Amino acid sequence: MWVLRYVFLLLLIPAMGQSPTARQPKLVNPSLQSLGTPINTLAYSEFAPTISADGTTLIFESDRSGRWRLYSSYLIRPGVWSDPKDLEAINNKVEPGDFLGGPCLSYDGTKLYFTSNMKGSVGGVDIWVSEKINDQWQAPKNLGRTINSVGYDGFPSLSPDGKKIYFMREGVKNSPTGQRCCVLMVAEKRGAFFINPKPLPAPINTGCEGYPRIMADGKTLIFSSWRTGGKGGYDLYQSKLKGQIWETPVPMDFINSPMDDELISVPASGDVIYLSNTMSNNKDDIYRLPLPKEFQPEKVVMVEGVVQNEATGAPMPATIKVSNIKTKEKLYEVTNDSLSGRYALYLEKGKKYDVSVTSKGYSFQSEVYDLQTQIPDKQPVIKDIVLEPLKLNATFRLNNIFFEFDSASLNKESELELYRVVELMNSNPTMVVEISAHTDDMGSDAYNLKLSQLRAESVVRFLSTHGISYARLVPKGYGETTPAVSNDSDTNRALNRRVEFKIIRL
Repeated sequence: MWVLRYVFLLLLIPAMGQSPTARQPKLVNPSLQSLGTPINTLAYSEFAPTISADGTTLIFESDRSGRWRLYSSYLIRPGVWSDPKDLEAINNKVEPGDFLGGPCLSYDGTKLYFTSNMKGSVGGVDIWVSEKINDQWQAPKNLGRTINSVGYDGFPSLSPDGKKIYFMREGVKNSPTGQRCCVLMVAEKRGAFFINPKPLPAPINTGCEGYPRIMADGKTLIFSSWRTGGKGGYDLYQSKLKGQIWETPVPMDFINSPMDDELISVPASGDVIYLSNTMSNNKDDIYRLPLPKEFQPEKVVMVEGVVQNEATGAPMPATIKVSNIKTKEKLYEVTNDSLSGRYALYLEKGKKYDVSVTSKGYSFQSEVYDLQTQIPDKQPVIKDIVLEPLKLNATFRLNNIFFEFDSASLNKESELELYRVVELMNSNPTMVVEISAHTDDMGSDAYNLKLSQLRAESVVRFLSTHGISYARLVPKGYGETTPAVSNDSDTNRALNRRVEFKIIRL
């Protein structure tokens, strides 16, 4: 038993950043700023920080209680952090001799992934997850055999869309300093599980890697590696995904030192880096420093809000789908927090997105985010969503239906919205709807009435050619007769140019 524990500790010491007594102070980057108290302590170590996407929540490891546990703190105001809170729902599940570390917050802040060999592990060291519900972390769950092996799997990092998880798996050799070399892996989510973990290709894996972090753009990876040309020990490297190819990793020499440089965390803003560093007394503290522009990920726009039930005003569960509106490619799909209703998206600048929110038994809501030219000044963008129950005579606006100028011809960018109508009709096979088109007050009454009727018929034709019976679709043009708002400004006229569907039979 003692021999097994000894071997196990040898394996885990690198993952914990080595024991405080075995490490030596690193060279100091002049830009390093200690987070100070109450995050850092005089007598104990603080290690492996993970920062939330919005930069306001910090979770880290510390041995301040006599053994390694996870703690969380929130930003009260710039430079001032709250007293760290013991994550008891996780920490109390770990026995004194077990390992616990490597925390990573999901980008939406609702899940905390970490590393442990606690009771229930399927291998030697596994990846676990705790979900945040009603602002409380829940009892951890093992990610299971679809991702965890019989050996060491740890220090996970979740992609911003929640579809991929990067982590390190035990390798077959040690570094020259005795550190356990690992292989960087990635697994994709299928349903509720991450499956089919695969090694990242060269030039990422060269034989001795660890501690991956995927940035908010989903394609910038920072990791540690022992490789030729480094400063000594593990060094930090960055690589970007171009299409399906990882670029040659670039050493992050603004922070690399002759000692081991390992785990970091970067918020969605991409302009600052958090890391643990041994500065004095052979103990780790947590620091921050600016991330040089050449290492910053692609800029993203944060969109967040709450999904609510229109009938009750209560938060509700929903699915949020994000697509490239021009290519029709579905970029990712996430679910919101089922109890709070909160969701968060990270959309790369320079693209145009179609975002839809759906829930069974409700109509959908959709928005177009044009981040090619319309870049929000303030972030995050707050967008609360209200979903209406499907009921007789309920009317819903189709936000993303576009026509060619002064024409009944549907724009290609309308197709994603129309496919959602097809999906809704197929899910409710007895539903009959009126498809109505409306105009503003520019032009004659007769002309607007005719144009709106043609546009309603154009939508019905699209739906019918995609499997919806004509008998379930009633086209109706209203021209300018039923404005949603007064036609007293360009903004209001745009609101009146719309297509709606009304449930006339369920």
